[in-house]
Amino acid sequence: MKPSTLSDMIADQRVHTTSPDDTVRTACIIMTSANVGALPVVDDNGVLVGIFSERDVIQRSVIVYRPSATTLVKQVMTPNPQWLSPDANPIEAYQIMIKGKFRHLPICEDGQVLGIVSIRDFNPPSTSIFDRLRGISAKASAPVRPF
Repeated sequence: MKPSTLSDMIADQRVHTTSPDDTVRTACIIMTSANVGALPVVDDNGVLVGIFSERDVIQRSVIVYRPSATTLVKQVMTPNPQWLSPDANPIEAYQIMIKGKFRHLPICEDGQVLGIVSIRDFNPPSTSIFDRLRGISAKASAPVRPF
């Protein structure tokens, strides 16, 4: 059964967050332990102030030689991320992520993070099983590029 709201999608989800004052290393440990690709960044009152993703780690820490043990999340996070309320339609969330070219979207109510949805949580609505199989076979027959 398809979920009718984002609340349905996050119903059984445990929310993992980080603080703006945590180090990048600490946040990466949380992400790795929770097997997630992004963390909502919340202030001392639990209010969403940013999002910290694998992309932030790579683009704003690793490639610019910022040490993860001393760099703070607030220095590399994406501030003021888009979010949706729990009563929003999952299709709206999917469209926002596709249009914005990001993979994680916090779900908030009264400023508090209730959960987060990932682009992985959605089956692309216009992709049939035949299209997916064609994609797999095309990838399988593509030449391998050595590193």
